[in-house]
Order: sequence, then structure tokens, then C-alpha cells
Amino acid sequence: MTFYKQGLAFRYIQSTKYYRNRPGKDDLGSIPSTTAFKNYPEAERLQLPEPDLSRPANLWQCLATRRCERNTTPDPLSLQELSKIMWAAQGVTARTGIYLLRTAPSAGALYPFETYLYIDKVKEVPQGIYHFNVADFALERLQKGDFNRAFTAASLGQPVVKRAAVVIIWTAMMLRCMVKYRDRAMRYIPMDLGHVCQNVQLAATAMGFGSCPIGAFYDDDFNELLGVDGEEETVLYLVTVGKL
Repeated sequence: MTFYKQGLAFRYIQSTKYYRNRPGKDDLGSIPSTTAFKNYPEAERLQLPEPDLSRPANLWQCLATRRCERNTTPDPLSLQELSKIMWAAQGVTARTGIYLLRTAPSAGALYPFETYLYIDKVKEVPQGIYHFNVADFALERLQKGDFNRAFTAASLGQPVVKRAAVVIIWTAMMLRCMVKYRDRAMRYIPMDLGHVCQNVQLAATAMGFGSCPIGAFYDDDFNELLGVDGEEETVLYLVTVGKL
């Protein structure tokens, strides 16, 4: 008997299919709308500099040489280097009505996720946990201090996290996508984050840095570190960045 087909993954795919001959109905009721992006108005703010994009990289060469690099060095990133990484991840490239279009695509231009960072080694930036304010291209400091051990432990002890200059963490903002796409939202949010993470990896490759996406972690440990509820907002993906 194919017991694996009774598992959550198979049942989820079947339950969120679109059918030509079946109306898209569910029992979710009314889903409340949410803000297009979060901000922390009481947090100490660090404005990121305008990224220097004057030295173009060869896209084909970056695609050919992109690899997951785990053995990064203790050398710190500069603030300008961090700015370029964050612009590649979520830089605003156009505005259409209420929508902020960015360097990566998103279903319905909803961008149903938030970006956080644990900064361990960046010049001019104190160690700590930050939120990325996409509209203002700024960092909002949530907690100051050395959280290297906590983030490494929450990542199942993976040494790549301990070595990284920066760990970028993305949370899924469930209602921001569900209000339009209902249960199918959980197909789209991971797709969106895949686009964003690839941008980070290509930017890191172009700059001669190492990066490594991570999907194995203790979810609620990360949720607690970031101060999110783990339900309407929950950690879904992260990537490390550091010099080689």
C-alpha cells in the first residue's frame, strides 16, 4: 500500500489543485487583508547606502559558477556590500499604484513575506537581529547583541550558519497571500522565496562571496528569535552570506 500518498505533502497537492470543471470553493470563510509590508517604527534605524551598481557582472558566468559555499571566512562585509546584497534580494525597481515592484517576481505582486537579518560581521553595523524595511531600503534593529550560538543551534547546528557574516531569514506572511489565493497561497509563497534567494546567490557570486540556502531548522526557535507568532507569520527559508 502506498502509505506515502496519505501524507501531508500528497494530500496538500491534491487539495489545492485547480480544475476546469470544478468551481474554486473552500470553507475558509472571509480572510482579513493585511499590510503590504511591515515596519517597526520604534526600532533604531540604519539607512542602507544607495547600492553601487556601476560594475556589471556577466550573468552567464554567474549562473555557471553559482554554488552553495559553506566555508566562508571571518572577514566582514562592508555596508556597501550588504546594500548590494539586499538590493538584489528586494530592491524596489518600479511603483505601480499601491504595488512596489522589485528585483524578484511575486504572485500578484503581493510579496507575502518579510526579510530579517542576523548580522554578525558587517563593518559599521552592530551585531544583532534586524528587519529589512523594503519601502525605505533601511534596516530596523530589533535586538542588539551576539546571537551566533542561538542561530546556529536553531539551524540544527550547521557550521555554515556559525561562519556566516550575515544570515538572511524570510518569514511567510500567510494572510497577505491567502486573501487573494486562499489555500493555494502555500504553493506561491515558497516559489516567491525561491526567486528571491536565487537573486541573493547570484549577487553573492558576482561579488566573489559565498552563500548557502537553508531549509532545515527548528521553526519555532527561529520564530521566537524574530519575535513572530509562528502562525500568521512564520519562518520559511534562510540563506547565509560571507566572504571566501
